[in-house]
Amino acid sequence: MIRILLVDDHAVVRAGYRQLLECAPEYTVVAEAASAAAGYRRFLECAPDVVITDLSLPGVGGIELLRRLRARQPELRALAFSVHEESMFVERALAAGALGYVSKRSAADTLVAAVDAVSHGREFLSPDLARNGQSRRQTNDVLHKLSQREFEIFRQVAEGHSVREIATGLCISGKTVSNHYSQIRVKLGLRSAAEMARLAIVAGVVRV
Repeated sequence: MIRILLVDDHAVVRAGYRQLLECAPEYTVVAEAASAAAGYRRFLECAPDVVITDLSLPGVGGIELLRRLRARQPELRALAFSVHEESMFVERALAAGALGYVSKRSAADTLVAAVDAVSHGREFLSPDLARNGQSRRQTNDVLHKLSQREFEIFRQVAEGHSVREIATGLCISGKTVSNHYSQIRVKLGLRSAAEMARLAIVAGVVRV
């Protein structure tokens, strides 16, 4: 029996995942969470075989969750399931710890196939991403200049979070957040949080 943790901030979406996956006798959803923080706690409590997480979570995002889970368990078997189809997100999710990445536009059987692959330690990208040329090696996007930590801070600043909120969510000091923010501005050639937000919208990091 493959034990699964679902992390998504929409209860209806989680219910759909659960219903779909539990149609297969070899899968059981042992826990759900609506945020990265709750997902991390449930992971420690339940020790699931596979984690399925959205990337657009309130506060700390799914990529940061993947990074934390892999730091805790290097052999993590996780699947990112997201509306984001840009190669930047695919690359960062895989670099953070995901073994697979599935677009939310994919057919239902694609999710099941992805869970099967990931549960056996194999990488999986949904076919629609492959058709669109989404791979870890096919982009020169400006945001690739950012480290994983910088990218997470960039995302949260663009969403309007304060330095204190970001520091609390990432368990780092406000001074560290401010230093990263300055580095991000230099790397991206930005002058303000407003310019950061505009770039995030254009890049699809933040949706309006």
